[in-house]
Amino acid sequence: MKQVGIVRALMLIGALLMASQSQAFTPSKSAGQSVMDGVNAVLEVVKKYNGEGGQGSRQAYLDEVGEVLDPLIGYTVIVSRIMGSELLESSSQEQKLRFLEVFKRSMVNTYAGGLYNFGSFDVELLPSENESENSVRNTRVNLNVISPDGQEYPMIQSVYYSREADDWRMQNVIVNGVNLGVTFKSQFDQIYRDSGGDLDATIDEWERTTAESFDEDQFQ
Repeated sequence: MKQVGIVRALMLIGALLMASQSQAFTPSKSAGQSVMDGVNAVLEVVKKYNGEGGQGSRQAYLDEVGEVLDPLIGYTVIVSRIMGSELLESSSQEQKLRFLEVFKRSMVNTYAGGLYNFGSFDVELLPSENESENSVRNTRVNLNVISPDGQEYPMIQSVYYSREADDWRMQNVIVNGVNLGVTFKSQFDQIYRDSGGDLDATIDEWERTTAESFDEDQFQ
């Protein structure tokens, strides 16, 4: 009888621990709200440089977009998946940090260039399709992007909850059916093979082919 009481007590303690852990992972705002806040912040920068009376230089635009994106994107998570577990384990800390910085610059340049050329557009938050499958590790936020000419592009942002930041961070995007995470991974693997398994050469080539994707002549 005494053992039954001990077992019950342990079960109660376990339940309380699980409850406390669950509370610790409760986000202060929804993933959808966080994503829309980030989208609106980026749109404000685009309007500032690309709207009527747009002002500022190319580098100022890139810098400002980068500042907005930095707390919104889980760069380390994305880079870890692109490199893969084996390469992460065998690469030096210097190589990891270098690719992280190169990837961040290339993503900012590509993202900023695409937004600038796209011009003014609207973004709608759509209801979640599979709410039961969402979690703090991966929640899919469905969006509808509407271009100035009325074209609609479905977008799904996969986000995770960062306890450190107390906010959601993007870890993947699917735009009009194109999975950017898979695209990045395939691109990296191809460059790595073409470089003969030389990681430093791979990083150099990644920087060369993607970091300048937002060309000077695109910013008028």
